Amino acid sequence: MKRQWGWGVLGALGLGFVAVRVNGKLRPKPMPVQIEQFFLTNPLRVSYFGYRDALRLAGDLKGLRVLEVGVGVGVILEEIAKRVGEGGQAFGVDVQSDAVAKAEQRLSQGGLMSRTGLATANALDMPWTDGSMDRVITVAMLGEIPASHRVDALKEARRVLNDEGKLVVTEFWPDPHFIPLSRMVKLLRQAGFGIVDIHQKPFLYSISAKKEG
Repeated sequence: MKRQWGWGVLGALGLGFVAVRVNGKLRPKPMPVQIEQFFLTNPLRVSYFGYRDALRLAGDLKGLRVLEVGVGVGVILEEIAKRVGEGGQAFGVDVQSDAVAKAEQRLSQGGLMSRTGLATANALDMPWTDGSMDRVITVAMLGEIPASHRVDALKEARRVLNDEGKLVVTEFWPDPHFIPLSRMVKLLRQAGFGIVDIHQKPFLYSISAKKEG
């Protein structure tokens, strides 16, 4: 009887996971802040995928102007702010105002707001000037944008990057909006980027890219 109950629970969890994945593909949208906060700060997830993986291909950020698109609750942005140092600036944008508020709270508690700028805005129309950033970072964000606008979002990231700047895109499974590596490479090329480097391990990858043309 216990075995039957266990298989039933596993089956329900499996069906739930499939439902979330399908819904994420059919109806892309930002993850609710409460769910995102639990997921991004969960010790099990952090032990396998944390800021080191997300920023592995970003290089030395000291003294740079770095923008994270889709900051969520500010887990990655907090580390970016530490890495840019007092001579750099860390910027973050998210379409959800409550996510921006959570990120601001996290950065304030860490004493990092003096080198940080946050904005509530759409990834397709960001409030920064052309060529103003040395790095643009996205982590599991692009899949939350409808498929027809993903290249536009990457073009907007390209706009704010300077000519020597670098875009770093990180995706990890089982995020419901996960974009496979081959598809991401095509999207980047369509947006005018050339691939510089790729870091992979099971269930996640990062790509660094630079402007072409």
